[in-house]
Amino acid sequence: MKQYFRLLSLLLLLMITSSCNRVDEAVADSPQPQIIFLFSPGGLGDMSYNDCILEGVQSFKLEQPETDIYICSPGSLDEAEKIFSDWLVRQESNIPVLFVLATIDYEPIAEKYLKEHSLTANKSILLFESRKRYEDPNIHTFQISMYGASYLAGATAAECCGDKKALALLANDSDSPIGIARDGFIAGFQGECDVKYLSEDWTGYIQSYFTYQKMSDWSKEYGYIFPVAGGSNAGIYRYSRENEDSPFLAGMDIDQSGLSNKITGSVIKEIDRLIFEYLMEWSTTGTMPKAQLYGLESGYADWKLSPLYEVEYKDVMEQIRQQAITKEKEYYEGD
Repeated sequence: MKQYFRLLSLLLLLMITSSCNRVDEAVADSPQPQIIFLFSPGGLGDMSYNDCILEGVQSFKLEQPETDIYICSPGSLDEAEKIFSDWLVRQESNIPVLFVLATIDYEPIAEKYLKEHSLTANKSILLFESRKRYEDPNIHTFQISMYGASYLAGATAAECCGDKKALALLANDSDSPIGIARDGFIAGFQGECDVKYLSEDWTGYIQSYFTYQKMSDWSKEYGYIFPVAGGSNAGIYRYSRENEDSPFLAGMDIDQSGLSNKITGSVIKEIDRLIFEYLMEWSTTGTMPKAQLYGLESGYADWKLSPLYEVEYKDVMEQIRQQAITKEKEYYEGD
């Protein structure tokens, strides 16, 4: 039932926003402030990170109905690049426009075109999951660190894994947030942990059929799987619902305890709340924070135990929570 209302709310949002194929026409003519969201290729509908972002956009739209919002869900990086480059070179107007790049995958694209075209005074950019500080005052970045929350996930895995190894299953080896989550999990687990990558690029996020097929093999070898692979995680959770031999699992980005009884807890990113606050600040002040890092201590990232495992592991998690916060701070020292 919870998932039903989540999907219904997303459908309602799409009814009150415009699709990306109308951006070229509307941005030039609309007298209202505008926000363009460029989601990751194939990201919407993942019941995780991207859909959580969309919920934050919905909350903002309900608070600020006068702001025009355009949702772009490209099918590839090439399509995303064209959408961004076309917007960047569009003629200047007096209407405030915020372009949101909702994945770190778009950072190279943005830097490529910003070398050739500077932002006009009315245009701003918000780039997700980057800590880079740009000289242009209208380029804003933030990163929600999963290190501390993943550290707690690793500690939970160590409690329930038995004599088997753990597996950190990752979409790719190029997105820095994935590497941060990997490092946190391994540090918290403190045991033998294999690392596997599904791809070399963004396609690692959309391989749910492959992960479903591989689970029969992984279930024999591993006692716990920590998947940081977006939509590809769906295949893992599906297998765990259908087969009793599934290893224990971690949910990702939102509370996914309802997807499988094998999910011991979820690494939570409060990205919906954070993006709401960023959009509200931009809407009211015209600016946003720059190069921010939000970790376990901030409350925007956390490890939420599933109800089935809360009684068993709650005390352990409370005992090492401060340790996880300290380890996360140490991880970033010197950056």
